[in-house]
Amino acid sequence: MATKAEVSSGHLRRRLTGALIALTVAAAIILSTFVWVTERWIERGSVETLMERELDYLIRIGAQSSTRDIVDNSDDLEPALLYYRPAWGGSVPAPLRKLNTGWHRDVEIGTNSFQILIRDLAPDDRVYLMHDISPLEARDQRLVGSFGFGLALVSLLAIWGARRVADEALAPLAKLVAQIRGLDPENGSARLKPEDDPELDVIADALNGYMAELDALIEREQAFAAAASHELRTPLAVIRGAAELLEARPADPSRPLARIQRAVAQAQEDLDALLALSRLRESPRAWNLDLERLLPEWAEMDAGSTKLVWRMQPTLLTAAAGSVHVIFSNLLRNAVRAAGPDGEVIIELDQQALRVIDNGPGIPSHELPLVFEPHFRGRDGGTGIGLYVARAMARRHGWQLRLDNRSDGGAIAALLFSAPPPRPVPSGAA
Repeated sequence: MATKAEVSSGHLRRRLTGALIALTVAAAIILSTFVWVTERWIERGSVETLMERELDYLIRIGAQSSTRDIVDNSDDLEPALLYYRPAWGGSVPAPLRKLNTGWHRDVEIGTNSFQILIRDLAPDDRVYLMHDISPLEARDQRLVGSFGFGLALVSLLAIWGARRVADEALAPLAKLVAQIRGLDPENGSARLKPEDDPELDVIADALNGYMAELDALIEREQAFAAAASHELRTPLAVIRGAAELLEARPADPSRPLARIQRAVAQAQEDLDALLALSRLRESPRAWNLDLERLLPEWAEMDAGSTKLVWRMQPTLLTAAAGSVHVIFSNLLRNAVRAAGPDGEVIIELDQQALRVIDNGPGIPSHELPLVFEPHFRGRDGGTGIGLYVARAMARRHGWQLRLDNRSDGGAIAALLFSAPPPRPVPSGAA
């Protein structure tokens, strides 16, 4: 049973073939009509010019009426000119007596067709010149028959040629369709190969771009699933620890309960931010965040025994709390992991950027370009998804996330809240 794609391809082939045949036949008809009309116009114009000159000549030499009988010329295949001047002798055939002066075309007399020119030389002196155009009419009929035969031949050639052209024109499209049907959904890097056809190359490029966007969307969905478990693990651990503390020390529940409430609220905000990351047209609700106050609270979950040094200026940032928390917690966890239990992490904050600086061993130079790639794990371990999610969230807010090595050891991660100003152009530069 034919597939829907095969039926559609056959329908397109028939439409293209029919259009090509119709255009070819229409062009042949128009050309034939033009040739036929032009031939008749030239022929009739030549005959009228000839008759005008012949009549002038006969009048000038004073010729008398022709003695030839019209009926005798019925089988004469050569053009015949018949001249009558009744005032100078001879009679005029009865059909001519009813005609006025001037040109008379396609006048049927007997079985022949004539073109007639009549002039008045004086009140009682009228001349008649007749041209038997029956041979011309017969030739026109043969010409029309030739055109009909040629049109039939052109139609047959058009059918054959249109099918070949349609097959050749649709062959690259059929190959492209075959490529699309042969794509492996599990292979995210699969792309269509150009068919060396400019029009189809545009389609292939558009489909490749669309597939790249789909791959990125799927990657974000997968990253969301991984990041959700990654980001929610810490607040869940805080909740579990606080619950155990409540169970062990029920007399003073205020501090464990406060930690549980903060952890639950933070988990909800993180989840909202992650959901917005997986949806292209949705952004989490933004608030005016006092980062100087919030960052130390968020750091309680991730700092461990590592020493934290705070260098912060009062900073208000309009953004989703969950997004900022996810970015900061990822940067802080990586810095704490790199510095170790006995190390030191410096957090700097101003109106332009948030910086997290560690005194660890730094990042190998060959790994530095890869740290934001999904599932890349450095020597410090981790899930390989945190920095990828952090950069994706930063981009959604129009921020920039950078990670570099320090000259005196360790690494510095910087979240830039606005694009850095352009470098000044030296005077005299082109």
